[in-house]
Amino acid sequence: MLAYTGGGADLIWYGAAGNRTKLAITGSGILDGYRGVLVRDGYGGYLSYDAGLAGVQQCLAHLYRYLDGTCATGPGSQVWTRQAGDALRAAAAAVRAARGARQASLQPALLAGLRHSYDQAVAYGIPVNLSRPWHKGNHPGLILARRLKRKAAQVWLFATRFDVPATNNGSENAVRGYKLAAKISGCWRTLATLQRHRRIRSYLTTARSHGHHPLAAIRDALTGNCWMPPQPA
Repeated sequence: MLAYTGGGADLIWYGAAGNRTKLAITGSGILDGYRGVLVRDGYGGYLSYDAGLAGVQQCLAHLYRYLDGTCATGPGSQVWTRQAGDALRAAAAAVRAARGARQASLQPALLAGLRHSYDQAVAYGIPVNLSRPWHKGNHPGLILARRLKRKAAQVWLFATRFDVPATNNGSENAVRGYKLAAKISGCWRTLATLQRHRRIRSYLTTARSHGHHPLAAIRDALTGNCWMPPQPA
């Protein structure tokens, strides 16, 4: 189950695929040719798109969970995760406040201080976990700290581009109902049926987000006058 929001929360597309491979993602027809900023988690299937994008924002909601999970492996030894998470949360709050005040950017000193706190925490997280034993290869703290250092520009893009959201919660929220339905009722019987359902749902949800009543959208579709969202300016 996939969901993408683009051009704002009023454009929503749902899709269904049998797996999460690169081939399945390409089959959606959404990301091939896309040249904007992609807000995503760290799933490997998205990596091949990075070179053609205007930018990537690592979803902070996912990063918070990774940091909290790593902290739980050893609150004393993984104290760096709290510092890194606090820096990101403070930056996200500062961006929201700046937007509310109609400011175009954060104060340079504020941003530099928060970024320094993050970099300092991540730099500590690498050596402290280099030799720390773990039952499956490298310690999760080492894996996460290295990733946060390597992807720092993608983690902090939202702080310098106010048009980029810090999380992909819009897409996550869009599929929450279906995740819940799958837990309760099991699964859809065929992928084709699910794909047809997703296509209808994409149409109705987008229509509703534009103030068009779903029943009116259904009527328009059945009478051959299918509602379509306005073309971007």
